[in-house]
Amino acid sequence: MEIVYFVGAFILLVALIYGTLHTRYRNRYQRKVADQVVRDRYHHNET
Repeated sequence: MEIVYFVGAFILLVALIYGTLHTRYRNRYQRKVADQVVRDRYHHNET
């Protein structure tokens, strides 16, 4: 029965690590698109 808890804890740990790394290391395309959206909103608010 203890093996079930160990496997569940391991799966939870892997999911947390994956989620943290996935949001921390975005690819260049996503960063470029996000920066462009910020620039467009800033430009729109100036006018």
